[in-house]
Amino acid sequence: MKRLFCLGLVVLCSLTSAAAQEDSLVGYWKGIIQAGGRIFTFVFKFSADAQIGIRGLLDLPEQSEQDIPVDEIKITANKIYLDIKKIQRKFEGEISADGKKIVGVYIRNEGLRLPLTLEKTDSVLTLKRPQMPVAPYPYKAEPVVIVNTDDQTKLAGTLTIPDGAGPFPAVILISGSGAQDRDETFSGHKPFLVLSDHLARLGAAALRCDDRESGESGGVHLATTTAIRASDTGRMIDYVLTRKEIDPKRVFLLGHSEGTVIASMVASRNPRPAGIILLGAPGLSIEENLYLQNALIRKAEGASDEAIAQSNAMQRRIFSVVKEEADDEKARAKLREIYSSNMYERLTDAQKKAIDERIATLLTPYFRDIIKCEPSAALSRVSCPVLAIIGEKDLQCPPKENIPALEKALRTGGNRNFRVLQMDGLNHLLQHSTSGAMSEYASIEETISPQALTVISDWLFSIK
Repeated sequence: MKRLFCLGLVVLCSLTSAAAQEDSLVGYWKGIIQAGGRIFTFVFKFSADAQIGIRGLLDLPEQSEQDIPVDEIKITANKIYLDIKKIQRKFEGEISADGKKIVGVYIRNEGLRLPLTLEKTDSVLTLKRPQMPVAPYPYKAEPVVIVNTDDQTKLAGTLTIPDGAGPFPAVILISGSGAQDRDETFSGHKPFLVLSDHLARLGAAALRCDDRESGESGGVHLATTTAIRASDTGRMIDYVLTRKEIDPKRVFLLGHSEGTVIASMVASRNPRPAGIILLGAPGLSIEENLYLQNALIRKAEGASDEAIAQSNAMQRRIFSVVKEEADDEKARAKLREIYSSNMYERLTDAQKKAIDERIATLLTPYFRDIIKCEPSAALSRVSCPVLAIIGEKDLQCPPKENIPALEKALRTGGNRNFRVLQMDGLNHLLQHSTSGAMSEYASIEETISPQALTVISDWLFSIK
């Protein structure tokens, strides 16, 4: 990621008091917001500049963002205002008398205000990730560019190749939902980097690419349907088959979460994959999993059964419109009524903007497609060997409901060479977890359970 540096602007109202506050502001400030089942850490770094006063940078460790420029810094007596234009966020706070705490609010562009208290700390926060590979590596890591000739979209990635002559088995990694980079970076973790490293050290190559509109790849993520992602994966298969280091009879697909749907789709149509590995795989429909996920995550956060029922009832109304109303303008009008309880015209501009941004995402080709997805349709046509792993504490793809559906779909299609495994204590990222809640992802140091890594590699090398 490029590091962007921008000098913050300081507006001084009272020269003496502001100068004192400037001095106390210099240093590192840390705060945490818990929202949507996740923890977000904010680390502001303020330094003195002889010419302009103060400049500020922001780190968001869980999102692997560093040195986001604070474009504007205003200090008036003990009040402070920060404007971070790159991410369209603001912060307003009050500096304590001892200069060690700033109590304030973090403001999103749609007007949402979240309490955020910053406390002075001695150093920049560094998330502990003990499984992160460190160079030099005992294998080759080669940057590659693959072009999907269907629409000329460039896919940038990395091919890891074990030392030696080969030919080696190869695994193509397929990420979950969202525009993921090639490492599937999330909450400071890089699970696909850890997986590739593990496989390469044991003698298997791995190809991982940035999703469309992520990293160095082209395309538009929200215009990308499952069919387009399957096409991209097909081009990745074509590419590894051109490499002399790769055994053409031992090319595998590994998908995580939504990526398991793509792996199944490709394997159901393409005879090349020697097997597929599904991590956190839905067996039920994506829509049904979203209801289960919403209920489990909200329950883990302490929501009442009544609140969960109301939330899911609203989701069902929303998804019904997305699935059934093909006309975007008519769908938009119906969704505005649902989100605003028929009071859209009475809302503030900021509230309308927030609703309209949410609706715009729901009506993209990506979401209209995925909400109709039935994983069992492709799974029932997969004839190659299958390994599926779901964590016992997976709240995003709960095993109780999804494992029977996975097994049923595979048996329906006549596949007898499959293993569906529930692993104790693991969450959706296959980390050892206390509750399985998304809020734990960043605080857990483990990126992927070593036991899960061993299961994956042992199975892979058992397929001849």
